[in-house]
Amino acid sequence: MAWRGGGTGGRRRRGALESAAGTRLPALLAGLHQRHPQVRVELQTGTSGALLQRLAAFELDAAFVSQPFTAPGLHQRAVFEERLVLITGLGGPPVRVPADLGEATVIAFAQGCSYRQQLMAWLGAGQVLPRRTLEMASYHAIIACVAAGTGCAIVPEAVLAAVTAGSAVQVHALPDDLARNTTHLVWPGDASPALAALIAELPVPPVPANPSAGGPR
Repeated sequence: MAWRGGGTGGRRRRGALESAAGTRLPALLAGLHQRHPQVRVELQTGTSGALLQRLAAFELDAAFVSQPFTAPGLHQRAVFEERLVLITGLGGPPVRVPADLGEATVIAFAQGCSYRQQLMAWLGAGQVLPRRTLEMASYHAIIACVAAGTGCAIVPEAVLAAVTAGSAVQVHALPDDLARNTTHLVWPGDASPALAALIAELPVPPVPANPSAGGPR
């Protein structure tokens, strides 16, 4: 995000998870632009791990990341609540515990994805070792692979609602401690005027996990 006037010029970048960039942020950024038309937003997407690395390398000024993450020395603020679900192909058995998946292939974003980390921890706690992990670069690709019967994936419930893909896959509830996830905005140092304008647009308290919240994804 860069301010093009008011003495606060300079190029500024923000980072976000793909799910947040495609769902939660459009309405927020629209409000920001309406109130501050001089603000220009440049948004980069990535996994939580990749975004935190870009912050550390000063390639980003702030980023929206999901739990779990470690951000020593960074300011952080809870912004959105997400509810994660497990999806598998249609026609399969219900999944209540990791063992129900057997050796299914996990379809996920690259290493550094917080949701993938949580899913693998849940499977590991149930002593389940996936046959393989197939890495994809978008939720559309992940959901399409699951719908084709390739394997299983963990996704925010709101993503399914946004891409109207719920009927193409089987949705399974996850344990509450795994299903509930909070997206945070993190940034180093003091907030610039441009970042302060963004922070002023953030919901208080965090927006709850509601598939209809934040508009289409």
